[in-house]
Amino acid sequence: MRQIRSLNASWYYSWGSAYTVTTKPAFVPMVWSANALLRKDALGDVARQLPQTRTKHLLAFNEPDHPGQASMSVDEAIRLWPHLQSTGLRLGSPATVDVRSPWLDHFMARARPANLRIDFMTMHHYGSPNPESFLAKVWYLHHRYGRPVWVTEFGVADWQATPAHPSRYTTRETAYFMQVAVAGMRLMPFVERFAWKARDPSDPAMGPSALYQTNGRLTSLGRLYASL
Repeated sequence: MRQIRSLNASWYYSWGSAYTVTTKPAFVPMVWSANALLRKDALGDVARQLPQTRTKHLLAFNEPDHPGQASMSVDEAIRLWPHLQSTGLRLGSPATVDVRSPWLDHFMARARPANLRIDFMTMHHYGSPNPESFLAKVWYLHHRYGRPVWVTEFGVADWQATPAHPSRYTTRETAYFMQVAVAGMRLMPFVERFAWKARDPSDPAMGPSALYQTNGRLTSLGRLYASL
């Protein structure tokens, strides 16, 4: 709880349907996959905790186009979507690996004639510390589908890094990306929320993106994020 509040965050999520830390800042539940919906009673969690969370939003299906994540077909997502819609909560789109994902295009095309409701688009972004490229993707997602945007995961990552050869990107470059990206999103009236994705400082690919030290205290990047 102390860690979340130290970031001055207005909201958080945990990739799960039940809050485990706090409801202040506000918790937003997620139905992570078909399995979470059908076997783990994710919507039951959402309903039972609604008096505490008072959430008005629901996130859905984490990277369904990735075999190591939700791993769902468009047909399956379309078939299950009415269950999510029945909650009456504002629904975020499935968050695909990339904003230009054919999976997302297919899903959105199928949703319209089926009268399915998607209230805002969600997106992930990892890459080099190039804020202009990132902001172009945010703009694209909004203008492609005409809905508000939540950037539910973003950060700097070097996917070619290894323990022997960690990220080529420095904390200074990552801080520059963070400052410009956040400032850019705040100028986009259609961006409703965003959340930085951090890993442990020792992580080869994303160590420079860490918000917390191993002792739980904020890194210099974490302090910057809390100030933005």
